[in-house]
Amino acid sequence: MDIPLSSRQLNAGMLRIDVPHVTPDSTNLHVMSLFNEHKALIGLPVLENQRPIGMINRHIFLSQMSRPFFHELYDQKSCIAFMDKTPLIIEASSGLEYLAGQVVETGDKAVTEGFILTAEGQYIGMGLGIDLIKTVSDLQAKQHLQIMQSIEYARVIQESMLNRSRQSIEENLNDWCLFWQPRDCVGGDIYAFQRDENGWLVVIADCTGHGVPGAFMTFIFASALEKALTQSQACEPEHLLSIINRYIKQTLSQLHPTADLGQSNDGCDAIALYVDEKNERMIWANAQMHAFRLGADADAVEVLEGDRKGLGYTDTPSDFRWHRHERPLKRGDEVMIVTDGVTDQIGGERGIMFGKKRIQALLLQHRHLPVAELSRALESSLREWQGKEPSRDDITWFGFRG
Repeated sequence: MDIPLSSRQLNAGMLRIDVPHVTPDSTNLHVMSLFNEHKALIGLPVLENQRPIGMINRHIFLSQMSRPFFHELYDQKSCIAFMDKTPLIIEASSGLEYLAGQVVETGDKAVTEGFILTAEGQYIGMGLGIDLIKTVSDLQAKQHLQIMQSIEYARVIQESMLNRSRQSIEENLNDWCLFWQPRDCVGGDIYAFQRDENGWLVVIADCTGHGVPGAFMTFIFASALEKALTQSQACEPEHLLSIINRYIKQTLSQLHPTADLGQSNDGCDAIALYVDEKNERMIWANAQMHAFRLGADADAVEVLEGDRKGLGYTDTPSDFRWHRHERPLKRGDEVMIVTDGVTDQIGGERGIMFGKKRIQALLLQHRHLPVAELSRALESSLREWQGKEPSRDDITWFGFRG
């Protein structure tokens, strides 16, 4: 993927930030201390003779160390027990074009965790994937003839970022569906999936805008979610949304009392839903997202409750607290989450929105089918409804059966 000529005159070293590091002699207790001291630190480089040999991911490390007896077993052992031996390592003199290619090839790990920078093999610091995206996006925005290249570049990164969650869903769920279709080449909808020892978490978000601006917001959201998962547990979705809200507001400079409120009012609607398989319950916090539940024995579709505040918007307080909701999740219960690209799609004979009631009717009509077939029925119904009308927004839905 070609990058504008002006960016070829720049190198990876311009993205360098100083972060602490450890050596193979460092204990896991020392690593825990560093992560506690540096709350924003996502990746911790491991050096041997000043040369990088690995990276410790904050979330993976804390998740492992929170398991029963792991502190007793691993506190005094070498930190390499939880080290990723294949982090992205880049010479600071490398051009941005080469760096971008390596980030795309590595996938979302390099976007969320960052990459290690070296000078003649010696460690000098780290770079962040989101800083690379900002830099390249700024350069490409100044060159109108390369706008399409910018969109394609964003598409590759966005799809790479989503790919790990889709693979994890495939590995962990049996009866499920996931449909993701941006209105343009890239979009503002994003999904994330993560499993822990008691169940799994899914997060669906609809960010402001579509196209490249929407995609840029999804990168901010992904970074915010990664940070939130280091500060809160997956089974606390209400806390996750609160942390993401504040991170977005910080990133968009909406927390400063003198900020120009007319400059940016970007944010997202989102739902974070945790399925506690051990206790057969689902726990969620909902920020204006459409979500439905059909009990195995119910004769009506329940709308999952939510709060009328989105994440990151100027009218959402930085300390806003989303409500925590819980329901039993029995075998055969179905859950469907959709973004407003579905409900707001114009169509039909009268040129009106698809709406929520048609989704509820489809859930009832196809309740005995596998969720994947329900998804195909929803897609067919939506396309028939849309007819020749243009798509209004990005479209995403996720469904599963308990």
